[in-house]
Amino acid sequence: MALDRQSGSHTASKTIPRTAFVIGGGIAGCAAAYALAKRGIAVTLIDRAPQLASAASGNPCGILHARFGAGDNPLHNFVREAYLHALKLLDEVLPVDGVMRAECGLLQLACKPVEEKRIARLAEKEWPAHLLQFVDAAQAGHLAGVEMKYGGLWFPRGGWVVPPALCAALVRDVRITQRLGHEVVALEQSAAGWRASGLDAQGQAWSQEAEVALVCCAHAAKKLAPFAHFPLIPVRGQITEVPQSPASKALQAVVCGDGYCAPAVNGVHVIGATHAFEDESTELRVADHAENLASLAEYAPAVRQALGEVDAVTLNGRAAIRCSAPGSMPLVGKVQQGLYCSLAHGTRGLLTAGIAGEVLAAQICGALPPLPKSILDALDPLLRVRHQG
Repeated sequence: MALDRQSGSHTASKTIPRTAFVIGGGIAGCAAAYALAKRGIAVTLIDRAPQLASAASGNPCGILHARFGAGDNPLHNFVREAYLHALKLLDEVLPVDGVMRAECGLLQLACKPVEEKRIARLAEKEWPAHLLQFVDAAQAGHLAGVEMKYGGLWFPRGGWVVPPALCAALVRDVRITQRLGHEVVALEQSAAGWRASGLDAQGQAWSQEAEVALVCCAHAAKKLAPFAHFPLIPVRGQITEVPQSPASKALQAVVCGDGYCAPAVNGVHVIGATHAFEDESTELRVADHAENLASLAEYAPAVRQALGEVDAVTLNGRAAIRCSAPGSMPLVGKVQQGLYCSLAHGTRGLLTAGIAGEVLAAQICGALPPLPKSILDALDPLLRVRHQG
């Protein structure tokens, strides 16, 4: 029996489909493919790039950053559920090894009044110590290994992940076939269910059919007819890579304010990230490097000082386009019969893609959903698009 989330009643479980294809080889698509394959479905993962995690999921270091809110609303509840699920999923597919993933802990610093207020409200509730702790500046500095100007929240299980490694781990299943270098130019219903078609890297026509289709390709989804009207917003983000210095080696936890700075991995700190709405350029900009460094100097001045003199002109980094939607929640759920999506994860993809994949798998297989109806409704693409319209 399965729970009908609209009516709250139980209905007979529907037949689990045998085949599905997923469009998008980033974290959202790989997590959806993983959730379906676990249920015995043969999945074809399609992406226009020749390798997984080529777009926003391709950064060399991603931060497991859960910004909890004190209110009882769908967004705050979703972030908490997503964080707990993400930790479990990471333990399953990418255990801590200090190379592809580190559980070094993460500090959210009360570096401005709005953060002080948020953290004070969170402190009014009881929280398990293994989930989060409240620390003053001295404690924060001890945990980080570098003096901190502000106290805030300490997430003992927070840390960093190499997103391309996570994507590869999620699709390491014999039931998942990868079709990389295949751009989807058309998505339409067919006798089998759904058909994707387009051109491969050699310019040859191709097509793929399956009973179920999942679209997880960020703002590129708008090029496909069923998603042309979706309120998907491209958001440019640039990270900055700064060589470690003798002093910055002491940083042993992720520190977050208006941006973030991770401990050095292979001799390099990753600092991020800028936000530019409706900007789809992936060129590296010196001004964005300077912005990331200036932000770090505000929320963690001792860390910025430890990095020493840095010439933004010489720095490496990476710019990619994230996808967002009004309301700050991703769009996850059924779009048409046999067509589903996991889109607009914004800056939270590492946090939210895993549980989004489980939501879709539950809907497709007629299983009990992993989230309450209030959150499912807030994710529902049909309800959201109708409301925006």
